[in-house]
Amino acid sequence: MASSSNREASPSKVNEDKVNVESLNKPKQTTVDESKKKTHQDIRKLEHVPELSRTAISEHELETDQIALATSNENLLIYDSTKFILFDQKLQKIKEFEWKEFDSSGILTVDDLTYLSCQNSYLVLTRTHIYELNVDSFDMKPLKEFSRQDKSGDDKLEFASITAHDEHIFLAHSDASAVAKWTWKPTLQLMNRWTKTKFVEETDSAVLAIRTNGTHVGLLIKGDTIRLEVFDFNLATRIVHHLELSPTAMMLTSLGNNQWLVTDSEQHELLLINEDNKIQKTQNKDSSPLNAGRLVNDYLVIKCQKPNKLQIFQLD
Repeated sequence: MASSSNREASPSKVNEDKVNVESLNKPKQTTVDESKKKTHQDIRKLEHVPELSRTAISEHELETDQIALATSNENLLIYDSTKFILFDQKLQKIKEFEWKEFDSSGILTVDDLTYLSCQNSYLVLTRTHIYELNVDSFDMKPLKEFSRQDKSGDDKLEFASITAHDEHIFLAHSDASAVAKWTWKPTLQLMNRWTKTKFVEETDSAVLAIRTNGTHVGLLIKGDTIRLEVFDFNLATRIVHHLELSPTAMMLTSLGNNQWLVTDSEQHELLLINEDNKIQKTQNKDSSPLNAGRLVNDYLVIKCQKPNKLQIFQLD
């Protein structure tokens, strides 16, 4: 999947004023930006939302219903109980290790994961720290470059969600207070940070998830409703505005080809948003989807609760 190589600011000048929010309070977008129609020929497009009631080709029972999950083209990583577990494409365990850390407020929970292809590593996000977990060595180290400082210089901006494509990293802070774009190369550094009113509404309370497909950045926003907002890769242009979803939607997945998948465990639903902003739903009474990821080209991995399990489905 190709990604933009344009960098909109030099490391020494972080721009916080680039997003045009003139249309922020206008009604939901009804037309589709042509850039959203562009596709990656090597990524298979989903024609309909996957049915979770059918038989999975692979399945693995889990101890807990922790939400964190991320995939690469070759493997997938979860955090279950107090263990990081790396699986192959058939849900066979490759590696695992125990991990438990604390900060001043108590034990750290793993709130999000993303794969960083330029390092063959996964980035691990907690509310106050971000770590790099290398796939080959399976060693984990803290990344102290990621700052939580607000404008006053205090470490008050907790982390909420993280996503990466090639060397580009997008980071959402708690309370929808800011979104930042970082680059890993030539060194890990901040490129841009957008404060709250530059990308969401003043009354919005959270960015539930941030995801990128290499050409666009999707935000699952909690405000008066739960909605999807999609920007270009530099957060300069809003592609999808106020696409309202289920009020209990909780996690966003990029499927490539400008398609997005949303999980709603309370309603036992998967919601597929296609490149025309149309929403398809499927409901499964046997389990509740928590999170999902694209696994190579033909498979989708779903993390479920009630019962707690990982499942892999082959796409039609």
